[in-house]
Amino acid sequence: MGICYIKTIAPGALLGMWHMTESWQELASQVDLPAPEMDKLTSIQKDKRKIEWLSCRLLLQKMISSSPVVRHDSNRKPYIPDSNIQLSISHSGEYASVYINNSRSVGVDIQEMKPSISKGIDYFLNAEEQQWIDAADNLLLHLMWSAKESAFKYAGNADLDLKKHFTISHFERNQNGQFEVLISNQRELERLDIAYDTFENYVLTWTL
Repeated sequence: MGICYIKTIAPGALLGMWHMTESWQELASQVDLPAPEMDKLTSIQKDKRKIEWLSCRLLLQKMISSSPVVRHDSNRKPYIPDSNIQLSISHSGEYASVYINNSRSVGVDIQEMKPSISKGIDYFLNAEEQQWIDAADNLLLHLMWSAKESAFKYAGNADLDLKKHFTISHFERNQNGQFEVLISNQRELERLDIAYDTFENYVLTWTL
């Protein structure tokens, strides 16, 4: 199916969504890969991983109208060498998302919802959050998990912990909207707005 949408989030910021229905061979025939990227594709063994990787690269190329090399820094944050573009990538189930900004760090995360997430809330929700959440609200739990992943990608620090360093303020969830995440990063506190959308059996969150 390919592109679901590419939309402007703010001046200089684009969010794209791709529905992964093609084979990796079909995707490879559509994408223009520089030599380093072709080497990366060749090194990927599993077909599913190739589909995810190629979908993200093809979506990125559609969004910026060029064929960049994507690298990762020491914190595993993706970046485009010699470019001011800030980049975040996510995929889950049948969908992939790419989020770019010309100047500001960004984070995006997509999650296919699963019924068992409540068993793992001690991994990503702290005591303050567990005081107000409804542990039976599967959509709420996925939104919070996804939002923390988006905020983690935005922060770009692999030493941060989803439970210890990210706290979500109380909010009433809906099918879409936004809420706030407080990031505690090296003794500094930052308030970060997160937008979200829900569709089919998925949640999508991105930083603002």
